[in-house]
Amino acid sequence: MLVSAPFAGPVSFPLLVAKVLGHIDFDLENSCNSDKVGDVILDSITNVAKNRREGYKIVAGIYVRMYSLLGNKESKVIYTIRQGTLADYNARLYAKITGKSVINTTLVDALSKAESGGLAIVGIEAKVGELLEEELKKLGYLAPQCVIYSRINADKVLEAYEEGIRLMKERKNEASLIISSASNYYSQDIMKKIIHIYNHQLTTNKDDLRKSINVYSLVLPDVKELEV
Repeated sequence: MLVSAPFAGPVSFPLLVAKVLGHIDFDLENSCNSDKVGDVILDSITNVAKNRREGYKIVAGIYVRMYSLLGNKESKVIYTIRQGTLADYNARLYAKITGKSVINTTLVDALSKAESGGLAIVGIEAKVGELLEEELKKLGYLAPQCVIYSRINADKVLEAYEEGIRLMKERKNEASLIISSASNYYSQDIMKKIIHIYNHQLTTNKDDLRKSINVYSLVLPDVKELEV
């Protein structure tokens, strides 16, 4: 069984940790630098929708806290990074709910705008602030933003994922080093500071999965085509 996931994305972190500190009975491929398509795919629901595959279904959703809401929430404009990223779709979701608009810019500019009276949505690795996911929860729109998308029985992946979540909580320093090294994106120091925030939660509840489809189809209609 081949499992593919973006090692630079928080969706992959529990499996990266389980691979080293626990046990996984499958091959794990980094979709950031490989074209191999897993029998089981981990990614954001928006990326999965844009690369929808015949015979695949969403078998689980992942709640994970990974975005900061920075600056003035009364601002009518939200600054975030490039279009088509999960940060962008989350910004557009929040904008749709609250009657704002979105401007895509650089990370540096988004942070600058937040410090000068504007509003920005960025990854917590850039700066920790009020969590976007907590704000969405208050508004009734919190849903799994990442999913496990599979064409086969994925029980072994789900078991390994749960083990990885436990290990991330119990062995934070070791997990931070593993994630930093495998992702080739986060420094170990930054990961040590933010690893406790992510709070990954796996769900196989069909209502949660359908809510994820309903919520994210508001900003990417292709999401509606996904099956659970």
